[in-house]
Amino acid sequence: MKKKILLAATLILLVVIFSVAFVITFKEFHKTPEGAIRFYIVLHKGPWALSNVKIIRGKYIDKFYGQQYVVEGFTDRVTGMELRFFYLKKDESGLWKITSVGTGP
Repeated sequence: MKKKILLAATLILLVVIFSVAFVITFKEFHKTPEGAIRFYIVLHKGPWALSNVKIIRGKYIDKFYGQQYVVEGFTDRVTGMELRFFYLKKDESGLWKITSVGTGP
């Protein structure tokens, strides 16, 4: 019985530690638009995909979607198409949020 309690307590502690680490990492990445795009790429393709990616700030600002960024070298693993256009806006807390991702502007 003590082993089960110890195992459950260890598991809960690990979940809490990883949750806190994820929140800290999320906030750190989303302080800049480039960081938010990198975080998106890591979640959707893995950290190795960052070495092939070039992020360029676009000149276009959409009223609904926000600032445009052009990303070269990132392909969607499901469709195999290159996702080049990212739109980002700052949210109420001052962190950058991706509002749209796609193959065309």
